[in-house]
Amino acid sequence: MSEIGKVTVAVDGSDGSNKAARLAARLAADLGVGLVLLHVFPLMSNDIAGALGMSQNQIEQLRDRSATDTFKAVRSQICQNEVTIDEVALVGDIADEILAYLDNAKDILMVMGRRGQSPIRSLLLGSVSDKVLRHTQSPVTVVS
Repeated sequence: MSEIGKVTVAVDGSDGSNKAARLAARLAADLGVGLVLLHVFPLMSNDIAGALGMSQNQIEQLRDRSATDTFKAVRSQICQNEVTIDEVALVGDIADEILAYLDNAKDILMVMGRRGQSPIRSLLLGSVSDKVLRHTQSPVTVVS
């Protein structure tokens, strides 16, 4: 495995993602690399947004509000003085957006909780962490 250049953690406000964020912050500090908080506002397609009568601007506002609240909560739980933190907010299918962000990069360590906000959905459709593990060559740590 090549050297880790940054640690990225998927955050959604769930207990699992908060636990993953605490571990990711410690890993980033120990490795001496930056930490990226990655939040994906879940929206399956633009067709759904269009059917709901939502403009692209409205979707972006929802994403930004959701991300701001999530990032604030995560920052309150991690030791911020030991690591540089960047924030990335995306919209779409959560696993697909994480995979696109990673783009099979070998120098990004992805940290994520085993379960996010929707345990029922993950039982029916397969979990986000499982899909990311199956479809990326990037290093991934899943926190239970």
